[in-house]
Amino acid sequence: MKHYLFLHAQSALLALKRTARAPVASLLNLAMLSLALSLPVALYLVVQGVQQWSGKIDVTPELTVFMEMASEPADVAAVASSLKQHPRVGQSTFVDKQQALAELETRSGVTGMAEGLDGNPLPDAFVVKPATLDAAELDRLQKEIAGLPMVAEVQFDAAWAQKLASLISLGGKLTLLLGSAFALALVLVTHNTIRMQILARRDEIEISKLIGATDNFIRRPFLYHALWQGVLAALAAWGLSSWLIAAANPVLADFARLYNEQLALRGLTLGELAALTGLSALLAVSGARLATDHHLRQVRAH
Repeated sequence: MKHYLFLHAQSALLALKRTARAPVASLLNLAMLSLALSLPVALYLVVQGVQQWSGKIDVTPELTVFMEMASEPADVAAVASSLKQHPRVGQSTFVDKQQALAELETRSGVTGMAEGLDGNPLPDAFVVKPATLDAAELDRLQKEIAGLPMVAEVQFDAAWAQKLASLISLGGKLTLLLGSAFALALVLVTHNTIRMQILARRDEIEISKLIGATDNFIRRPFLYHALWQGVLAALAAWGLSSWLIAAANPVLADFARLYNEQLALRGLTLGELAALTGLSALLAVSGARLATDHHLRQVRAH
Protein backbone atom coordinates (compact mmCIF):
# COMPACT_ATOMS: atom_id res chain seq x y z
CA MET A 1 0.00 0.00 0.00
CA LYS A 2 2.85 2.41 0.86
CA HIS A 3 4.50 1.71 -2.49
CA TYR A 4 1.18 2.31 -4.28
CA LEU A 5 0.65 5.64 -2.52
CA PHE A 6 4.28 6.59 -3.20
CA LEU A 7 3.81 6.00 -6.94
CA HIS A 8 0.70 8.20 -7.00
CA ALA A 9 2.40 10.96 -5.01
CA GLN A 10 5.41 10.78 -7.31
CA SER A 11 3.22 10.99 -10.43
CA ALA A 12 1.25 13.94 -9.00
CA LEU A 13 4.45 15.83 -8.15
CA LEU A 14 5.98 15.04 -11.55
CA ALA A 15 2.87 16.28 -13.34
CA LEU A 16 2.92 19.53 -11.35
CA LYS A 17 6.62 20.07 -12.18
CA ARG A 18 5.98 19.51 -15.89
CA THR A 19 3.16 22.03 -15.74
CA ALA A 20 5.48 24.59 -14.17
CA ARG A 21 8.17 23.95 -16.82
CA ALA A 22 5.86 25.20 -19.58
CA PRO A 23 4.24 28.26 -17.94
CA VAL A 24 3.01 29.96 -21.14
CA ALA A 25 1.21 26.90 -22.53
CA SER A 26 -0.12 25.99 -19.09
CA LEU A 27 -1.48 29.51 -18.48
CA LEU A 28 -3.16 29.59 -21.90
CA ASN A 29 -4.87 26.26 -21.27
CA LEU A 30 -5.80 27.36 -17.77
CA ALA A 31 -7.27 30.65 -19.04
CA MET A 32 -9.35 28.83 -21.65
CA LEU A 33 -10.67 26.26 -19.18
CA SER A 34 -11.39 28.82 -16.45
CA LEU A 35 -13.37 30.98 -18.89
CA ALA A 36 -15.36 27.92 -19.97
CA LEU A 37 -16.23 27.23 -16.34
CA SER A 38 -16.76 30.79 -15.07
CA LEU A 39 -19.56 31.71 -17.51
CA PRO A 40 -22.05 29.00 -16.44
CA VAL A 41 -21.02 29.50 -12.79
CA ALA A 42 -21.72 33.24 -12.99
CA LEU A 43 -25.05 32.62 -14.73
CA TYR A 44 -25.96 30.06 -12.05
CA LEU A 45 -25.24 32.59 -9.30
CA VAL A 46 -27.28 35.28 -11.08
CA VAL A 47 -30.27 32.94 -11.45
CA GLN A 48 -29.98 31.83 -7.81
CA GLY A 49 -29.82 35.42 -6.55
CA VAL A 50 -32.73 36.70 -8.63
CA GLN A 51 -34.78 33.60 -7.75
CA GLN A 52 -34.20 34.21 -4.04
CA TRP A 53 -35.21 37.84 -4.42
CA SER A 54 -38.28 37.07 -6.53
CA GLY A 55 -39.44 34.59 -3.89
CA LYS A 56 -40.24 37.58 -1.70
CA ILE A 57 -42.57 38.98 -4.36
CA ASP A 58 -46.21 38.04 -4.39
CA VAL A 59 -46.98 36.56 -7.83
CA THR A 60 -50.66 35.91 -7.04
CA PRO A 61 -52.68 37.51 -9.85
CA GLU A 62 -54.40 40.68 -8.67
CA LEU A 63 -56.36 43.34 -10.51
CA THR A 64 -56.24 46.92 -9.27
CA VAL A 65 -59.38 48.82 -10.24
CA PHE A 66 -59.04 52.63 -10.20
CA MET A 67 -62.21 54.70 -10.06
CA GLU A 68 -62.74 58.01 -11.86
CA MET A 69 -61.78 61.04 -9.77
CA ALA A 70 -65.34 62.35 -10.14
CA SER A 71 -66.94 59.13 -8.86
CA GLU A 72 -69.49 59.41 -6.06
CA PRO A 73 -70.10 57.00 -3.15
CA ALA A 74 -73.04 55.58 -5.11
CA ASP A 75 -70.71 54.76 -8.03
CA VAL A 76 -68.29 53.05 -5.68
CA ALA A 77 -71.13 51.04 -4.14
CA ALA A 78 -72.36 49.97 -7.58
CA VAL A 79 -68.90 48.74 -8.62
CA ALA A 80 -68.49 46.96 -5.27
CA SER A 81 -71.79 45.18 -5.81
CA SER A 82 -70.82 44.15 -9.35
CA LEU A 83 -67.51 42.77 -8.18
CA LYS A 84 -69.16 40.84 -5.35
CA GLN A 85 -71.62 39.18 -7.74
CA HIS A 86 -69.11 38.49 -10.54
CA PRO A 87 -68.49 34.71 -10.93
CA ARG A 88 -64.80 35.13 -11.78
CA VAL A 89 -64.02 37.39 -8.80
CA GLY A 90 -62.80 35.52 -5.75
CA GLN A 91 -62.33 38.47 -3.41
CA SER A 92 -62.38 42.26 -3.67
CA THR A 93 -61.07 44.84 -1.21
CA PHE A 94 -61.96 48.52 -1.31
CA VAL A 95 -59.10 51.00 -0.81
CA ASP A 96 -60.38 54.45 0.15
CA LYS A 97 -58.49 57.39 -1.42
CA GLN A 98 -57.68 58.78 2.04
CA GLN A 99 -56.31 55.39 3.12
CA ALA A 100 -54.23 55.19 -0.06
CA LEU A 101 -52.77 58.66 0.57
CA ALA A 102 -51.91 57.78 4.17
CA GLU A 103 -50.11 54.60 3.03
CA LEU A 104 -48.21 56.55 0.37
CA GLU A 105 -47.07 59.12 2.94
CA THR A 106 -45.96 56.34 5.30
CA ARG A 107 -43.97 54.51 2.61
CA SER A 108 -42.33 57.66 1.26
CA GLY A 109 -41.72 59.23 4.67
CA VAL A 110 -43.29 62.50 3.51
CA THR A 111 -46.29 63.95 5.36
CA GLY A 112 -48.76 66.52 4.13
CA MET A 113 -48.37 65.60 0.46
CA ALA A 114 -51.86 66.90 -0.42
CA GLU A 115 -51.39 70.31 1.22
CA GLY A 116 -49.88 71.93 -1.85
CA LEU A 117 -52.32 70.23 -4.20
CA ASP A 118 -55.95 70.78 -5.01
CA GLY A 119 -57.23 67.96 -2.84
CA ASN A 120 -56.26 64.30 -2.74
CA PRO A 121 -54.72 63.31 -6.12
CA LEU A 122 -55.36 59.61 -5.58
CA PRO A 123 -58.60 57.87 -6.67
CA ASP A 124 -60.65 55.28 -4.83
CA ALA A 125 -59.64 51.76 -5.83
CA PHE A 126 -60.45 48.09 -5.48
CA VAL A 127 -57.95 45.23 -5.22
CA VAL A 128 -59.49 42.18 -6.87
CA LYS A 129 -58.26 38.60 -6.50
CA PRO A 130 -59.62 36.47 -9.35
CA ALA A 131 -61.23 33.10 -8.76
CA THR A 132 -59.36 31.63 -11.74
CA LEU A 133 -55.74 31.55 -12.93
CA ASP A 134 -56.55 30.88 -16.57
CA ALA A 135 -54.90 33.53 -18.77
CA ALA A 136 -57.88 33.87 -21.12
CA GLU A 137 -60.32 34.18 -18.22
CA LEU A 138 -58.13 36.80 -16.53
CA ASP A 139 -57.98 38.84 -19.73
CA ARG A 140 -61.77 38.65 -20.08
CA LEU A 141 -62.26 39.62 -16.42
CA GLN A 142 -59.99 42.65 -16.86
CA LYS A 143 -61.98 43.87 -19.87
CA GLU A 144 -65.34 43.31 -18.15
CA ILE A 145 -64.32 45.25 -15.03
CA ALA A 146 -62.87 48.04 -17.17
CA GLY A 147 -66.32 48.40 -18.75
CA LEU A 148 -68.08 49.08 -15.45
CA PRO A 149 -69.42 52.64 -14.93
CA MET A 150 -66.95 55.19 -13.53
CA VAL A 151 -64.00 52.77 -13.72
CA ALA A 152 -60.97 54.66 -15.05
CA GLU A 153 -58.40 51.90 -15.38
CA VAL A 154 -57.74 48.25 -14.49
CA GLN A 155 -54.15 47.12 -13.94
CA PHE A 156 -52.98 43.51 -13.84
CA ASP A 157 -50.48 43.80 -10.97
CA ALA A 158 -48.91 40.31 -11.13
CA ALA A 159 -48.21 40.23 -14.86
CA TRP A 160 -44.62 41.51 -14.51
CA ALA A 161 -43.91 39.09 -11.67
CA GLN A 162 -45.13 36.16 -13.76
CA LYS A 163 -42.87 37.29 -16.60
CA LEU A 164 -39.97 37.46 -14.15
CA ALA A 165 -40.70 33.89 -13.00
CA SER A 166 -40.68 32.75 -16.63
CA LEU A 167 -37.33 34.49 -17.22
CA ILE A 168 -35.87 32.83 -14.13
CA SER A 169 -37.01 29.43 -15.39
CA LEU A 170 -35.43 30.19 -18.76
CA GLY A 171 -32.22 31.28 -17.03
CA GLY A 172 -32.07 27.97 -15.14
CA LYS A 173 -32.44 26.00 -18.37
CA LEU A 174 -29.80 28.13 -20.10
CA THR A 175 -27.43 27.54 -17.17
CA LEU A 176 -27.88 23.78 -17.52
CA LEU A 177 -27.44 23.92 -21.30
CA LEU A 178 -24.41 26.22 -21.11
CA GLY A 179 -22.85 24.15 -18.34
CA SER A 180 -23.28 20.94 -20.36
CA ALA A 181 -21.75 22.54 -23.45
CA PHE A 182 -18.73 23.86 -21.56
CA ALA A 183 -18.32 20.55 -19.71
CA LEU A 184 -18.00 18.82 -23.08
CA ALA A 185 -15.59 21.55 -24.19
CA LEU A 186 -13.46 20.95 -21.07
CA VAL A 187 -13.23 17.22 -21.87
CA LEU A 188 -12.28 17.92 -25.50
CA VAL A 189 -9.68 20.57 -24.62
CA THR A 190 -8.07 18.31 -22.02
CA HIS A 191 -8.16 15.38 -24.45
CA ASN A 192 -6.35 17.45 -27.08
CA THR A 193 -3.79 18.78 -24.57
CA ILE A 194 -2.91 15.30 -23.31
CA ARG A 195 -2.82 13.93 -26.86
CA MET A 196 -0.22 16.54 -27.79
CA GLN A 197 1.86 15.61 -24.73
CA ILE A 198 1.64 11.93 -25.64
CA LEU A 199 2.81 12.62 -29.19
CA ALA A 200 5.76 14.62 -27.86
CA ARG A 201 6.74 11.67 -25.63
CA ARG A 202 5.80 8.89 -28.03
CA ASP A 203 9.29 7.34 -28.18
CA GLU A 204 9.61 7.42 -24.39
CA ILE A 205 6.27 5.63 -24.01
CA GLU A 206 7.13 2.95 -26.55
CA ILE A 207 10.48 2.25 -24.88
CA SER A 208 8.74 2.04 -21.50
CA LYS A 209 6.35 -0.55 -22.91
CA LEU A 210 9.25 -2.58 -24.30
CA ILE A 211 10.93 -2.82 -20.88
CA GLY A 212 7.67 -3.95 -19.22
CA ALA A 213 5.95 -0.77 -18.00
CA THR A 214 2.26 -1.29 -17.32
CA ASP A 215 -0.51 0.80 -18.85
CA ASN A 216 -1.32 2.29 -15.45
CA PHE A 217 2.31 3.37 -14.98
CA ILE A 218 2.32 5.13 -18.36
CA ARG A 219 -1.14 6.60 -17.96
CA ARG A 220 -0.76 7.91 -14.40
CA PRO A 221 1.37 11.08 -15.01
CA PHE A 222 -0.99 12.25 -17.77
CA LEU A 223 -4.04 11.73 -15.57
CA TYR A 224 -2.46 13.75 -12.76
CA HIS A 225 -1.52 16.49 -15.20
CA ALA A 226 -5.20 16.70 -16.23
CA LEU A 227 -6.23 16.58 -12.56
CA TRP A 228 -4.07 19.61 -11.78
CA GLN A 229 -5.50 21.42 -14.78
CA GLY A 230 -9.06 20.71 -13.66
CA VAL A 231 -8.46 21.83 -10.06
CA LEU A 232 -6.59 25.00 -11.02
CA ALA A 233 -9.20 25.85 -13.69
CA ALA A 234 -12.00 25.51 -11.12
CA LEU A 235 -10.20 27.79 -8.66
CA ALA A 236 -9.53 30.35 -11.40
CA ALA A 237 -13.18 30.15 -12.50
CA TRP A 238 -14.23 30.74 -8.90
CA GLY A 239 -12.13 33.91 -8.75
CA LEU A 240 -13.33 35.13 -12.14
CA SER A 241 -17.00 34.49 -11.39
CA SER A 242 -16.62 36.26 -8.02
CA TRP A 243 -15.23 39.28 -9.85
CA LEU A 244 -18.13 39.23 -12.33
CA ILE A 245 -20.66 39.02 -9.49
CA ALA A 246 -18.99 41.89 -7.64
CA ALA A 247 -19.19 44.00 -10.80
CA ALA A 248 -22.88 43.14 -11.36
CA ASN A 249 -24.05 43.71 -7.77
CA PRO A 250 -24.27 47.54 -7.93
CA VAL A 251 -26.42 47.40 -11.08
CA LEU A 252 -28.75 44.78 -9.64
CA ALA A 253 -28.99 46.70 -6.36
CA ASP A 254 -30.17 49.81 -8.25
CA PHE A 255 -32.79 47.70 -10.04
CA ALA A 256 -34.07 46.14 -6.81
CA ARG A 257 -34.23 49.55 -5.16
CA LEU A 258 -36.99 50.50 -7.60
CA TYR A 259 -39.19 47.96 -5.78
CA ASN A 260 -37.98 48.92 -2.28
CA GLU A 261 -36.03 45.67 -2.09
CA GLN A 262 -32.41 44.69 -1.59
CA LEU A 263 -30.64 42.36 -4.01
CA ALA A 264 -27.02 41.22 -3.74
CA LEU A 265 -25.71 38.17 -5.54
CA ARG A 266 -23.69 35.77 -3.42
CA GLY A 267 -20.53 33.89 -4.31
CA LEU A 268 -20.09 30.14 -4.33
CA THR A 269 -20.45 28.40 -0.99
CA LEU A 270 -17.71 26.02 0.15
CA GLY A 271 -19.91 23.07 -0.81
CA GLU A 272 -20.56 24.48 -4.28
CA LEU A 273 -16.86 25.27 -4.75
CA ALA A 274 -15.95 21.73 -3.74
CA ALA A 275 -18.53 20.34 -6.18
CA LEU A 276 -17.22 22.58 -8.98
CA THR A 277 -13.62 21.56 -8.29
CA GLY A 278 -14.52 17.88 -8.17
CA LEU A 279 -16.56 18.03 -11.36
CA SER A 280 -13.86 19.99 -13.19
CA ALA A 281 -11.19 17.50 -12.12
CA LEU A 282 -13.38 14.55 -13.10
CA LEU A 283 -14.07 15.96 -16.57
CA ALA A 284 -10.40 16.78 -17.13
CA VAL A 285 -9.29 13.30 -16.04
CA SER A 286 -11.96 11.76 -18.29
CA GLY A 287 -10.55 13.63 -21.29
CA ALA A 288 -7.02 12.53 -20.40
CA ARG A 289 -8.13 8.93 -19.92
CA LEU A 290 -9.71 8.88 -23.38
CA ALA A 291 -6.50 10.23 -24.95
CA THR A 292 -4.13 7.85 -23.15
CA ASP A 293 -6.31 4.78 -23.74
CA HIS A 294 -6.51 5.60 -27.44
CA HIS A 295 -2.72 5.86 -27.71
CA LEU A 296 -2.07 2.71 -25.67
CA ARG A 297 -4.39 0.77 -27.98
CA GLN A 298 -2.37 2.01 -30.93
CA VAL A 299 0.88 0.92 -29.27
CA ARG A 300 -0.51 -2.57 -28.58
CA ALA A 301 -1.72 -2.81 -32.20
CA HIS A 302 1.83 -2.31 -33.42
